[in-house]
Amino acid sequence: MFADNSQTRPVGLCRVLYNLFYSSELLSISDEDLLLRGITTEATERIFSLKRAALRLQAKYGSLEVLEQRIKLEGVSPDDHTLYTDLLEWRAIRQELTELVSLLEMV
Repeated sequence: MFADNSQTRPVGLCRVLYNLFYSSELLSISDEDLLLRGITTEATERIFSLKRAALRLQAKYGSLEVLEQRIKLEGVSPDDHTLYTDLLEWRAIRQELTELVSLLEMV
């Protein structure tokens, strides 16, 4: 990867990439901007993932309230905790979505 194995002088494509990331002329973005973009990207990807999980649970039960009512009426089987596990997951999804949206609003 490096011409003299000194890890200081890249060649070819490595040199181009090195210049892109370390030359202030080619990449005039601050570390703070890069960090904010990274946080925003990760938070957005997590929001999409959580929304997919929430849609899966919604398709299965209709709504969180319906699931809560079902648990109240039927209870949770000692042999199968799926209803309760799904309830906890759905509540956690809602909480995390709220926190992530709040975080993005601050950024």
